[in-house]
Amino acid sequence: MNMQKKLLVTAVGLLVLGLSVGRGVMSGWAASRGNMVVFSANWCASCREVLPIVRDVASQNGMGVTEIDVDSQMAPKQARALGLSMPNDEPPQVFYVDRGRATLLYNGKNFKFGYPDAVRAALLQNLQRSQP
Repeated sequence: MNMQKKLLVTAVGLLVLGLSVGRGVMSGWAASRGNMVVFSANWCASCREVLPIVRDVASQNGMGVTEIDVDSQMAPKQARALGLSMPNDEPPQVFYVDRGRATLLYNGKNFKFGYPDAVRAALLQNLQRSQP
């Protein structure tokens, strides 16, 4: 196997392991509560405000969080591994993924600084709608 293939296999393995172990609440795709996937970027100020809220909402609802840096060369592969494609809008983009089905929970274009309760409410409302 060449070096790129080894790195890819290792990255996918770590991603799967991360989803399986997560924060101790996920057990892979068989988890009953799904997983939140956040597309973000280091340069994105709204991402820095939204990420802690997403982590908190996920934790309170027994879910894991997978963060994908949109500027990473691995981002498209990470997204595909989760059954997603790279979002067209600016980050942050938050998806709920459960059993191969993805639902957009939060679109960063709606973000307004200083209104964390609005982000939390949107996440919870859309999460409730997306679950059976």
